[in-house]
Amino acid sequence: MTLDIHEISDLVCFARNEYLVTAGVPSDYLYFVMSGKTICFSYTTNEKNNCVSFTQHQTLMGEASSLFGKPPTFNVKALSDTVCIAINLPRYRTALLNDLTFVRNICELLASKINNEGRYSTTLLDPLEVRLAQFILLNTAGHLFTLQLTDCADALNTSYRHLLRIMKQLCALNILSKEHNCYYIQDRDALERVSSGELLIYE
Repeated sequence: MTLDIHEISDLVCFARNEYLVTAGVPSDYLYFVMSGKTICFSYTTNEKNNCVSFTQHQTLMGEASSLFGKPPTFNVKALSDTVCIAINLPRYRTALLNDLTFVRNICELLASKINNEGRYSTTLLDPLEVRLAQFILLNTAGHLFTLQLTDCADALNTSYRHLLRIMKQLCALNILSKEHNCYYIQDRDALERVSSGELLIYE
């Protein structure tokens, strides 16, 4: 943006399990996630979480709804202590929408998200081990995969038990190893081959 973000923003912190955005309620803030983990999800008719995505650090949230004063479709909740840069939209919405550089970048970001959602709907037809390998590679910082498997099961539309069987198989093949509450990628090349369907983990 051409606006000075230091002049129009505040630093805010969210505790684990605190909501940044609530579905159906327009947010008064545009958030840039600087550190921490968040989950974007909706509720199904039987009150189960339908995970849409996990946010990476330095992710923008609210550009599709809050920026335009529309009620969001999904909830966003902190999975860990999370630090955000927050811009007050009632105060700065007009200035942001008149910032050509900002609006052009928002359009590019939204186009990228649409493409990613289309790619995700296509990969739902792939075997679970392929989708899981892709998911691990996408959500790994360095060599450590730290997301909770219950959240992963929701994101991949499978049961926790089935997901755990595949994780154990990946460990048995020395592609992953269990490290306390997370998993360490021992063989990234093999994991990438699983993600592309080149390497089958079951005979």
